[in-house]
Amino acid sequence: EKFIAIMQRILVLGGSGYVGQNICHRAIASGKFKVVQSLSRSGQPKSDAIVPSLREALTEKVEWIEGDIFDQKQREEIFSGFDCIISTIGAFGSNEFMERVCGDATIEAARTAADVGVSRFGFISSAQVGRIDLEKHKRLPLYGYFKGKTRAEDEIQKKFPDGHVILRPGFIYGSKVTPFGPLPLNLVGAPIDFVSRQMGPISSLIQSLPFVGTECTSMVPVTSVAESMISQITKPAPKGGKILTAEDIRIQS
Repeated sequence: EKFIAIMQRILVLGGSGYVGQNICHRAIASGKFKVVQSLSRSGQPKSDAIVPSLREALTEKVEWIEGDIFDQKQREEIFSGFDCIISTIGAFGSNEFMERVCGDATIEAARTAADVGVSRFGFISSAQVGRIDLEKHKRLPLYGYFKGKTRAEDEIQKKFPDGHVILRPGFIYGSKVTPFGPLPLNLVGAPIDFVSRQMGPISSLIQSLPFVGTECTSMVPVTSVAESMISQITKPAPKGGKILTAEDIRIQS
């Protein structure tokens, strides 16, 4: 209770995105934060870009900030006074682009957060981190994505040795809104998750596949990701910080 009492302000980097919206919503629902803010390039998302079940809470209770995560002056001004920051930043594209967005953006954020006295730092990483040798697999699909996530994890653990919370999910499924309408990712993710983990010999075969096996067996609902992150970030920081695998995320939620 004493720890929760001092967790007054939370900032979600990329809060207007798919995972970010769910984390903002869970932070509100937890009742453990007086201030919930989001920082993203676009600022407040349009109403039709928010999942209907989250729309009312996010529209009324989140403070949306439009800004550039790569602008150091902006980071210093915005980050000051927050108790914890969670990075959900990520994107797909060329390897160079993915490494910059999935890695450099969070690295710079972690450094600034540590400098201004933020106590906890959360990060949505990838199930592939620590499982593949990036130096030997530079032609791997999404190489820049995984390299960026790996570099970001390293920096976060360096800057927040006890205060980090890192989640390593695979494909994150649930309700997602796109410019073309609702995209029910759960219709894809849930069946694959079931087949890859609960179908005996078939599951064993899938799990044995390099890269694909890890991704398939690490699929988790977006609500579980949000619940796990907020649950862990509001607990006293354990020595050595906290890293959760997909299985941990399922248990925590």
